[in-house]
This record gives sequence, structure tokens and C-alpha cells, in this order.
Amino acid sequence: MSSNWSKLSLISSVCAAVLACREPGAPLPLLADVEGTAGELLGSGGKAGGRADVHGTPVQNVLDETYSFTAVSTDAPPFAKGEVEVHLLRFTGQELVVHAEVTCVSIVGNEAWVGSRVRRFSVNREEVPQLVDRPMIFRVRDVGEGEGTVDLASLVFFPPTAEGDLEHCNARPDFPILRESGTGNIQVNP
Repeated sequence: MSSNWSKLSLISSVCAAVLACREPGAPLPLLADVEGTAGELLGSGGKAGGRADVHGTPVQNVLDETYSFTAVSTDAPPFAKGEVEVHLLRFTGQELVVHAEVTCVSIVGNEAWVGSRVRRFSVNREEVPQLVDRPMIFRVRDVGEGEGTVDLASLVFFPPTAEGDLEHCNARPDFPILRESGTGNIQVNP
């Protein structure tokens, strides 16, 4: 029985990796096509990291948001490793601090879509344990180096579905909206 569970777990992992690594709109491969290349698919390479410093609007109730992150592709699930530390000030005066563990990263050119899972969430320095393990996503664009260049980053977003982190990396949507990253510096390496 445990052998069957191991096989099922491996197949599920390979299928998830295929979804996370395929080009948007590309047809899904058959599992028979994937089995021989699972290591290649899972180890797609690439990394992103840096610091984002973005301003929100009253609609999002985000005055200022700063986050630092590292996201590095891995050879096995959860497809990427790394961490995200978010400091957010709402228009209402609430201060939020979120620490998350990166679960996936999808990189195309100079843009990265990052998915993660919340490990700590606090509002005004009080822990909110019911928000632990919630998915959190964002995306960034490395505009390059040099005087006058400003990288782009989104606000962090908490998708409504339990698989929202992996869905974000797989679909690579034009969401969340990219904004100028002020004093932050983003690095994206495919």
C-alpha cells in the first residue's frame, strides 16, 4: 500500500511540476511524455530576489508596503525555496508583518511570479495564527541596473483558493498589477 502511495505522490509531484513549468497556453503533455524528463522539468533553474518598496491606494487599504525575498528554483517539490518578509502599513494605521516560505517561482525573461505560504502573520504585533498556511503571491520585473532605472513590483496578494500560490506560478497572469518599486532593487535571473 505505501508503495502505491509513493508512486501516486511522485506522479502528483511530476504533474504539478509540468503545470508549473509549461508555457502559458501550451497543451498539457501526456504523463508518458513526462516520466523520462521529470528531473529536467523540476530543475528549470532561475532565481529572483531583492527588495520591493511600493505604494498602494485606499482601494487596497495599503499606504506603503516593503518586502524582501529570495526565490530559487529547486530540483524537487515545492519547486522553489526561499523566504519573503513583508512589512505593510494600511491607511487605517494598522501595521502588518508577514513571513512566508516560497513554494514556487516562474521566470520569463526579466519577470518573476512568486508563490508562497504564510508562516507568521501579525497585525500591530499580535499574532494571527488562523492565517498561517494561507497562500500569498506577488510578481516583480527587473528593469536593469543604472542611474534612473526603477524596478517594478506588485503588492502582495492573498488568493482565495488553497492552491493559489501554484496556480499563480503556473498561469503567470498580468496580476497583481506592477508598480514602481521606489528605493527597492529587484534581481531576476532566468
